[in-house]
Amino acid sequence: MQKKLPGTLVDMAEEHTENPFNAIAPLLTATGGLTLAQVSEVTGIEPTTIQNWIKRGWVASPQAKRYGEAQLMRIILINMLRGSMQLDAIAELMAYINGSVEDKSDDILSDRELFSRLCRVILRADEHIGDLGVLCQIVSEEVRTFQAPSRECGEKLKEALLIMALVYQSTQLKELAMQEYAKIDCSSRGVC
Repeated sequence: MQKKLPGTLVDMAEEHTENPFNAIAPLLTATGGLTLAQVSEVTGIEPTTIQNWIKRGWVASPQAKRYGEAQLMRIILINMLRGSMQLDAIAELMAYINGSVEDKSDDILSDRELFSRLCRVILRADEHIGDLGVLCQIVSEEVRTFQAPSRECGEKLKEALLIMALVYQSTQLKELAMQEYAKIDCSSRGVC
């Protein structure tokens, strides 16, 4: 089964494991920004949900009805986490790393780089779901290559990446549990 790029419906190719954004970049380049319908198609999120996130201030407004890199990356990041984390908490976590959604001057790193780093952590930890020690090690290694503006910023990124990876893994475990649950035939046991 073909893996999808986390937070999207885009097929994940082996060459995208080091820089996952490269799987999405051609879409933005070819179109000069995506329409709402195209963002919905890429992410599987209903257009009304995306519009709600913009109204709530979680995603920057599109320019001339086009969603550029900043908006698309933020939408994908939220989508990656919403399966196991409340949307308000996701917004707070994103603000913890990058402050105001409209002000790029307070960002520790771009949402593009955050997305790529989070994907690399998720992909490396894929065979170790639920192993906090391994996940902490992978996050530490990922942050070690980051040129943080300050030690505090590096620590914030480390904390946020760990939380995001744990949330993503918990969503995967939840989906796995539901798949196993669906295999149970309660009616034949007289339990249901």
